[in-house]
Order: sequence, then structure tokens, then C-alpha cells
Amino acid sequence: MSFLELKNITKTYGGSAKACVKGLDLNVERNEVMVILGASGCGKTTTLKMIAGLEPLTEGEIFVDGERIDNVPPNKRPISMVFQKPLLFRNMTVRKNIGFGQRIRGMSNEEMNSKIDELIDLMGLEGLGERYSSQLSGGQEQRVSLARAIMVGPKIVLLDEPMSALDAVLRTEMREKILEIKEKLGLTVLLVTHDQQEAVIMADRIALMMNGKIIQCGIPDDFYTKPVNKNVAEFFGWKNFIPSVQNGAVAENVIGSFEVNGVEERTGDSLLLIRPEAISFSDNGEFTGTVKKGTYVGVRFEYVIECNGVELNLAARSKDMYYVGDSVKFDLDRSMMWITECESEYIVEEEIAEPKAKFFDKFKKKENKQTE
Repeated sequence: MSFLELKNITKTYGGSAKACVKGLDLNVERNEVMVILGASGCGKTTTLKMIAGLEPLTEGEIFVDGERIDNVPPNKRPISMVFQKPLLFRNMTVRKNIGFGQRIRGMSNEEMNSKIDELIDLMGLEGLGERYSSQLSGGQEQRVSLARAIMVGPKIVLLDEPMSALDAVLRTEMREKILEIKEKLGLTVLLVTHDQQEAVIMADRIALMMNGKIIQCGIPDDFYTKPVNKNVAEFFGWKNFIPSVQNGAVAENVIGSFEVNGVEERTGDSLLLIRPEAISFSDNGEFTGTVKKGTYVGVRFEYVIECNGVELNLAARSKDMYYVGDSVKFDLDRSMMWITECESEYIVEEEIAEPKAKFFDKFKKKENKQTE
């Protein structure tokens, strides 16, 4: 059994016809950083609140370390939560804010002060113990909030976008501090964020959430190398989705034939996914195209290149700048490709028994009709 288990949890708010969280299953291992990633409104914060006991479940079960907790009051759960805003007590000093939870639990002053001293040192808050929250920076406030959450000795720490209100430098410092503390204390962390980069930096595993459901869960690299569908791919920066005929591990389309390692071998309509970084220019390149757009973005050039009637969004580090109208030769790295089942708008009704040229022409007609 995993350390934290969410089994078929569902949340429907009163007066709503649709569930906000829909039959969600998720397992988090001990000492793991699991990141729930998703756009605003997908249900990720509601999921955290259900785990913390701040929102009741409509259906489902929650287990921590083998014990069911969804019927346990919030203050009795072995869980602490840090919110987007620090929510510190304005009339209390840093020390009193950190010790608040244990003070109301009756911890002795000697033990509490020793623990507070330890956390102030761990959080890099030396010399700030007697300050009030109005005298702290945003980053310092969030460190105090995290220290207060850890002070009560939780089995799991829930983090609800705690870095979103910080500037870039403070976000980096806070990420590093959370990971450092997680390692030193052996914490299990469940972090919610809408920031793809933050998720990749922080996570042992990512659970991508869309419309109240976990669409894909895996190590960060999975989302860059083998997304489960077009929606996941788009979220992680894939930009080229080419209607294809899949035969085993090979996708054939108007650009060419592409064998992709690791995909589920099948036969039928599919989409070939190509990352923008797959391109490399070469005088002897396999493909020929025409530059439709070129943009310099500081560390690379981003191009739109038309190849056999298909516009490809590609990005390359190159000393040569190509201009609109230029003819270019290039190669495409197969390791930066993936194949998924075809999305509904591309599915062809007839069986693929006709010549491939006619099949691809049908795709072009569909695309033209959608453009009109």
C-alpha cells in the first residue's frame, strides 16, 4: 500500500450539475515529492482541500500510511497545508507563529523553544524570530508558514502554489529550500502548481490534471518523450501534430515515414508528434522546406517551415539565420517524436484500405474545410 492513497475521490459542490473532481485515483510514496499540475479550475486545489479535510468528499476514500482518514476531523489528520498566501497571525512574532500549533496541543515551553530554534535555523530565518509578519518579505513569510506546517510533525505536507506570488529569484530560493528540507527531514510532499517548469524542477513524479481527472502520471521526462495524448503534449510544449497512418511502430504521412521507438505498436489512424527541438539544419538533410516565419528569441531561432504542405513549428540553435522564403534542408530527430491515437477531428470513417495518397488527400480536404 502506498503512503498516501486517493481512491475514486469525487467532489460536487452544492448547486453544481458537474463534479469538480471526478473519480480521482492517486498514489504517493513515502518521502516522495508528487506534483499535481494543471491549469486554473481543473480541481487541483479542491483535491488538496479534501485531503486536508477542509472540504468533504462527495465520494471516495483517502488513506495515509494504511489508515483511512476521510472521516477524521482536519485537526486530527497527520497532515499540514501551506497555502498560496502565508496566512500568518499578524499579532504574533515569527517564533509565536511557528509554535502556534504545538502550543495549543500543550507542548512544553522547553521542548517547543528547542524545536522552534531548530526550524528557524533550518529555514534560514536567523535573527527574525521576534519580528512580526508585516516586517517580513514575501519569501520570508512563506518560510515561516512552511516552518509552522512542519512544526506539528505531519506525515504529509500539502503545498498549494506557495511560490506563485513570489518574484523569480524568491521562487528559485523557495524551491531549493523546500527540496533541502524534504531531504533533511524525510518529508512526503504533495505540491499543487499550474507552472510546468516548477513541476519539472520539484517533482519525483507529476500527475497532470485536466477537467477534474488525472490524465497522465509519471516521471517528468515521460511528458517530454511519451505523452498519452495531444492535450498532454500541448501542455508540455509539443507543437507539431501530423495526421498519419500507423503500422506497428511506423507512422506514415505526407512528410515521410517515421519509425518511433517505444510506442505501442498498432495499426490505424494516428498522430505523429514532433517536438520543436527535433530539427537540425544540414546541406544533406533528409527533408526540404520553405521558411514561412523566423523569430530570434535570444538563445535560439524559432521557425515555421512548410514541408509538403504541412507547416512545422521548429526551434534550433543555429549561427545561420534563415529568412522568409528561404529554401532549407533539414533532418528530424526520431528520438524527439511520439505517436498517439488520432484525435476525433482527424478520424477517417472508412477503413484504410485505399491508396495512401488518397488517404492523405482526405486529411488535406478535412483541414481545408475546418479552415473555411
